[in-house]
Amino acid sequence: MVRKRGANQHTGQPLAEWCEANGERGGRLLGEFCDPDTPAASVARASKYRALWTCAECAHVWRAKMSDRTKRDKPTGCPKCAGNLPLSATYNFLAWCEANGARGAKLLGEYVDPFWPSTAFTKGSKRKARWKCETCAHAWNAMVFSRTREKNPTGCPACNPALGKRNRDDA
Repeated sequence: MVRKRGANQHTGQPLAEWCEANGERGGRLLGEFCDPDTPAASVARASKYRALWTCAECAHVWRAKMSDRTKRDKPTGCPKCAGNLPLSATYNFLAWCEANGARGAKLLGEYVDPFWPSTAFTKGSKRKARWKCETCAHAWNAMVFSRTREKNPTGCPACNPALGKRNRDDA
């Protein structure tokens, strides 16, 4: 049996009703709901229907499951604000490095993974990549997001022993 997109969208509590009962959070979600094909009163808040949303902060428009946006534990939000946009020609690790001056140039210079080009993943990727320190020539593996994050980015474990234990994959 083939399920249509949003096959269970009409069973359960309607989004509009759920939003009214959930105060500030509900009001914010109802304000971000912008699906022109489906009114908020006709789609169930816990359905798998992939509705259209517009971020109140950055105006980014994306599709997400109703159930993912309204779940109690760790609901999803705007992928652009979270740094999780899908890979594209203008949104990848290389583009991020070029837009981030000296810090980006340093990371791009240290990136030496022979298997993946720097355009094959985003700056928030959890993929382990190969890095080689420009200062001491030590090579190690680290997740891309751990090198590009704003708070406490990782660096060469040989140059800074305080970074903690090394990866098991270190050369």
